[in-house]
Amino acid sequence: MKKINFFILIIIFTLCLGMGGNNYNIISSIPEPDRYFTVTIVDQSNNSYKVQKISIDGLTFLPAKMGRADVGVDFKTIKKVNFYLQDDKVLAKIVFYDESNKEFYIDPEVTFLGQTEWGKIRLKCSDIKEIVFK
Repeated sequence: MKKINFFILIIIFTLCLGMGGNNYNIISSIPEPDRYFTVTIVDQSNNSYKVQKISIDGLTFLPAKMGRADVGVDFKTIKKVNFYLQDDKVLAKIVFYDESNKEFYIDPEVTFLGQTEWGKIRLKCSDIKEIVFK
């Protein structure tokens, strides 16, 4: 009986070995965007980042929903976006260069990627308070 308990303990220990690790999530590469945009991002903790080559998986369109329609808002038309987390979605209030305003909903898992002067950056939409396009 003691041998069986010992073997069970060894099996459990072996299975638990792979469960450790670190919480480092290093960004090794970012996709090259189809066009270059520079923005200032303010996160929910009020940290500000100047980000170049901003994209969403290399694309320079903001994937959004308006009613039941899927929309791709072109970065070149956006002057500023304010993000508001609302349950399982994010409300994006967009100010366009022509000074018009529009509200869209965005999946909180949409992730922005870019390059700062000190390294690569990745931020989920739910972690962003504001993006200002230059």
